Amino acid sequence: MGNNTLSRFMARQSKNITQFWRQFSRNKLAVASLFLVLIFALIAIFADFLYSYDFVTSNSLENALLKPGQTGTVYYHDKEITHTFILGSDNYGRDILGRLVHGARVSMIIGFATVAMAIAVGGLLGAIAGYKGGLFDTLIMRVTDIVLSIPTILMSIAIVAALGNSFFNLLIAISTSMIPGYIRIVRASIISIKDQEYVEAARCIGASDLRIVLRHILPNITSPVIVQSTLNVGSSILWASSLSFLGLGILPPKPEWGNMLSEAREFIQYAPHLLFAPGLAILLTVLAYNLIGDGLRDALDPKLKR
Repeated sequence: MGNNTLSRFMARQSKNITQFWRQFSRNKLAVASLFLVLIFALIAIFADFLYSYDFVTSNSLENALLKPGQTGTVYYHDKEITHTFILGSDNYGRDILGRLVHGARVSMIIGFATVAMAIAVGGLLGAIAGYKGGLFDTLIMRVTDIVLSIPTILMSIAIVAALGNSFFNLLIAISTSMIPGYIRIVRASIISIKDQEYVEAARCIGASDLRIVLRHILPNITSPVIVQSTLNVGSSILWASSLSFLGLGILPPKPEWGNMLSEAREFIQYAPHLLFAPGLAILLTVLAYNLIGDGLRDALDPKLKR
């Protein structure tokens, strides 16, 4: 009996996944963006195998401002080797492609970590506000309104300035700016379904509030959260790059796309290639996540299915 139940469950999940992919794959831009994000993720995972971290953070002034495709002599592990700078070198003679690869790892970690933190805190507060209501709802939503009245980038700058310039503080600053959005999404979704018949039936048979929320409510509000999360990953990468560009995020010599742009702006007339690589990486990554979010919205929202 148990095996039959498990088999039906697996068959149902397989059918749901197949239907989801069929709907999602209709959006060709979303599929292409998904593969682009996967490529960036693989680059981030295997960054150390592609370029040594010491190599992309060590100065080599004799190779400064080389154009794309030029070669130079570098010293690595006390050995003199000839290296081709595929995308050129920066003002310190560091390989731009290597820094771009390691910068992808930093950006991906920031994007996913900040969204995970925002979902954990915002989802919990939104669930409490939506399910309990009353005083909890009033207090949480008034604080949320206050936070939303502050521009995102201004709040992030204030938090980093107050806590200090570090990687963890950067995560806190960006995730704090995202929390109100998840509070509102989860609260609105729970309010719309908490009085449905199946929830009332679970309550009548004695199910606890925790079981009702985890078993019957949360599975039905995942679609808007997933879509919002995908969009916010791109936004998080953009905000992190903006803060690093202003000197409040990841600081050199650690590679990050924002601080690469910040260092390159002084040489825009003499070496414009310094700007193209990190700028294009930020553009493509943020655009890809937004297109994936649009595809997920169409695939997960039955009202938008065509």
